[in-house]
Amino acid sequence: KLARLEQEVGVPLFERIGRSIRLTQAGKRFVGRAERLLADLREAVADAEGAVSAESGVVRIGFLHTVGARWLPERLARFLRSHPGVRFVLEEGTTAEVASGVLAGDFDLGILGPPPLNASDLEVVPLFRERVAVVVPVNHRLAGRTSAALRDLPDEPLILPRSRSGLRKVIDDAFASQGLTTTVAYEGDDFSIVQGLVEAGLGITLMPMPLPSPSARVTVIPLRDPPIARTMALVWDRRRPLPPAAHLFSRELVAEVADPFDPPPGG
Repeated sequence: KLARLEQEVGVPLFERIGRSIRLTQAGKRFVGRAERLLADLREAVADAEGAVSAESGVVRIGFLHTVGARWLPERLARFLRSHPGVRFVLEEGTTAEVASGVLAGDFDLGILGPPPLNASDLEVVPLFRERVAVVVPVNHRLAGRTSAALRDLPDEPLILPRSRSGLRKVIDDAFASQGLTTTVAYEGDDFSIVQGLVEAGLGITLMPMPLPSPSARVTVIPLRDPPIARTMALVWDRRRPLPPAAHLFSRELVAEVADPFDPPPGG
């Protein structure tokens, strides 16, 4: 069999030393590539099986950071207790990235907010609303407040999301509705970096809770006037059927939604 393999490949793959056999340099390269090909083949078979099985499929989910902190992991754990054969592939992104990933077929499901307005190919199910709070350095003049209003913030250097969709649109619309202008010092879509900039005293931000990581260097102040929240929604491409496992998981998420305008349970 080894001789036949060498004959088919056309180069020596093994060298025989006494009674032992070891791989040649060409053989080592061949085995490495062959192992990768076999792994790809096994994954392809698993994907094909998952396409017709709700209990052993792969569910690809794109999501925003804030649901990845607690809300999504808790629901994955609960789902996997009942369906241990399902595998999840998770990828964090902005609202625009998640929506485009769903429409491109990169994700089966997306969890984003607010839902895109001009995406007729997306099926949208509201899940809950995320409250937005003001986050300031611990020694900031507002740090002792029990609540804050937007009128307290226009002269402050703000650190806001770069993307004009999603949360940034919610914030911009809130300031505009109050007749207020903003002073934007920095823009960034990574909430961990935004929090770091606030910790360094480079500005303040408005951010959905929870924080990316607990910190004694910032103070979180509830925003009361007006309260700002973004609706978080589950989305999928209505042009094609969901794989069985993704359909099962989506059904469980939707089943727990009582009032989408309540805070997220456990989140």
